[in-house]
Amino acid sequence: MSPAGFRLGAVELVRLDGSMNAALMDMETPAAANGVALLHGTLPAVRPADLPKSLQICVDIDTHQRRGEQRHWVAGQLPDGCRIAETQRKMIHGVFVSARGELPRLHENSELDVAGQWLWDMFHATEYAPPAEAAEELEELRLRLPIAVRGVAGTRGLSLVATGSDPNREQPSDRQYYDGTSFHLTTLYSEALALACLQQIVLDAFGREVARLGQSEPLRRKVGRLERDLLIFRRSYWAVDFGRQATCTAIVRNMQRGCGLPEALQSLISDLGELARQVQAAETETTNAILGLLAAIGLPLATGLAIWQGLPQAGTASLYRTLGITCLTTALLIGTFPGLRRLFVSLFRRDRGRR
Repeated sequence: MSPAGFRLGAVELVRLDGSMNAALMDMETPAAANGVALLHGTLPAVRPADLPKSLQICVDIDTHQRRGEQRHWVAGQLPDGCRIAETQRKMIHGVFVSARGELPRLHENSELDVAGQWLWDMFHATEYAPPAEAAEELEELRLRLPIAVRGVAGTRGLSLVATGSDPNREQPSDRQYYDGTSFHLTTLYSEALALACLQQIVLDAFGREVARLGQSEPLRRKVGRLERDLLIFRRSYWAVDFGRQATCTAIVRNMQRGCGLPEALQSLISDLGELARQVQAAETETTNAILGLLAAIGLPLATGLAIWQGLPQAGTASLYRTLGITCLTTALLIGTFPGLRRLFVSLFRRDRGRR
C-alpha cells in the first residue's frame, strides 16, 4: 500500500519495440522515456465524497508535493533498471467507480446528474464543483459504452462510472455485470491508455530532435533517417487499432485529440519536409558552385595550356607566364561576375562549417 493509501495489485510494463527504441537512442537529444508503467490496484476505502481527493493524492508524483512520498513509493515498485521520467509530475489514471446501491450526489448545486458529477470529479481528480461548461466537456469526451456504464477519456486518462447497483458476490454470475467492466479496465482499456502515452513519448522525442537539427545546417543522412523512422512510426504505433473494440479506439483518439498529437504529427511531417528541401537546396547550390568554379578555372587554364603548346619556344619560363596569366584571368572573372563570387564564397563557408 502506498503512502496515499493506494493498494497495489500488479505492475505492468509496456515498452517501445526494438526498432522504435533504437530510433530514439540514435537521437542526440535523449528521449524522456521509452516505456509506460501501469500500476493496477484499488483506491483507499474512504467516504464516497473523499474519493476524488484521494485519487488526486494517489496520482500526484511531484517531488515537491508531500515531500515526494508517493513518487518514491512508485519508483520503489518498478523493476531494477526502471525509473520515473524526470518530467513526469502526475500519473494518467484510469478509474472505475461503482456502488452496492446508488452513488451519492457529490454537489447539491450542480446541474449535472449523479453519474455526471462522478465522471467529472474522478476524471479531473478534484473535489471542487463542476463549472457551468462541464456538461459540454463531458459530452465531447464521452465514450460509447453499455447502457449501465458511462465513461469519458481525455488527456487526464479514463473515468468510468456505473449507473446501476453493483451486484455482490453472492448473486448469480449472470448478474455480476460490472466484473466485466473491471476486467476491461485492467486489460484493454489500460493498453489503450499505454498506447496513447507511447505515441506521445515518440512524437515529443521527434519534435525535440527536429528542433535541434533546425538550429544548424541539416545533413542528408540525419534528415533521411528521421524521415524513415517517422514513416515506421506512422505505419506501426500510429496506425494500430484494436479491431472490433471500438471503445479502445475511442480512448486512444480522445487522448490523441486532447494532447494535440495529430497536429504534432502533421507539424513533424511538414518540418521534416522543409529540412529535406533545405538539404536538397544546399546540395544543389554546392553542385552549382563546383561547376561554376570548374568553368572559371578550367576554361582559362585549358585555353592557356593550348596557347603555350603552340608557342615556338614552349619552355618552363613560358609555362610559368602562361599559368600566371591564367590565374590572373580566373581572379578577374571571379571578381567581375558577382554570381561566381557568391558561389566561391558560399562553397568556402560551407566547407568551413562542415569542418
